[in-house]
Amino acid sequence: MAELSQTEIIYILVVASTGMLLLVGGIFSFVIIYQKRMLKEHQKQKELDEIYSVKMIEAQLDSQEKERKRIAADLHDSMGSLLWGAKLNASYLERSHQYEAEQQKSFMELMNALDQSLQLVKRIAWELTPQAFHQAGLSISVAQLCAGLTGPSLTVSFNENEKVIWDDERALSVYRIIQELISNCIKHALASTLHVTFQWDSQIVEISVKDDGIGLNLNKERTGVGWWNIQQRVKQLNATISIGNPPIEKGTEILIVVPLTL
Repeated sequence: MAELSQTEIIYILVVASTGMLLLVGGIFSFVIIYQKRMLKEHQKQKELDEIYSVKMIEAQLDSQEKERKRIAADLHDSMGSLLWGAKLNASYLERSHQYEAEQQKSFMELMNALDQSLQLVKRIAWELTPQAFHQAGLSISVAQLCAGLTGPSLTVSFNENEKVIWDDERALSVYRIIQELISNCIKHALASTLHVTFQWDSQIVEISVKDDGIGLNLNKERTGVGWWNIQQRVKQLNATISIGNPPIEKGTEILIVVPLTL
C-alpha cells in the first residue's frame, strides 16, 4: 500500500477536523435548541399552573360568595320568619291577658330579646351579602358596616377624600378584605378605636385600616383562613398590602393599594 503524501495527510486531517467541528457544533446546537425548547415548555407549564391556580382561587372565592348568599337567605327567610312569628305570638299573648307587674316585666324582656335577635339576624345577613351593594357601592357599604359595628367598647369610623361609587365584583372583593380586617381587629386587637380611610386617586384607591390595639408581630407568618382569604383577594385584584405600626406607635396599620382597573 502506497504511503500517503504529506498533502493528502494534511487534507485528511483538515477534513477530519472539519467533520469533528461540524459534529461538535451540531451537538452544541442541538443542546441549545433542546434547552430552549425545554425552557419554553417549562415556562408554558408554569403559565398553565398559574392560570389553573388563579382559576382555583376564583372558584373557591366564588364558592364562598355563593355560600354566604345561601346562609344569608336562610337566616333572613327561616330564622327571621321564626323570630317574627314568635314576636307576633308574644304580642298577642300580651294583649289577650292582664298580667301582674313581674309578668309584664318578663314580657317586656322577652320582646326586647326578640327585637335584638331580629336586628342581629338582619345585620348578620346583611354582612354576609349586602343586598344594596351593587346599588350603593363600596363606600356606603363600608360606612354602614363600620356604623353597625360601633359599640360601647369599640368605635369604628370611616372617612374618604371624595365620594366615588364603585360597585362591581372587584369592589365586592375589596369590601370582603375590609370586612375580614375589621373582624380580625374585633377578635384579637383589643382596640378601642378603628379607622377605615379611603384615599381615591385617578388610577388607584389607597385603603388604610388602623387601630390602637395591642399590635401585630410583623415577623410572624400569618396562616389562618382569614389571612389566606385576604391574600388571595389581594392577588386577584392585582393589589398590594403592607402591615406596619401607625405613627402613634400603638396598634396596627394595614395599607392596601388597589388599582381601579386591571
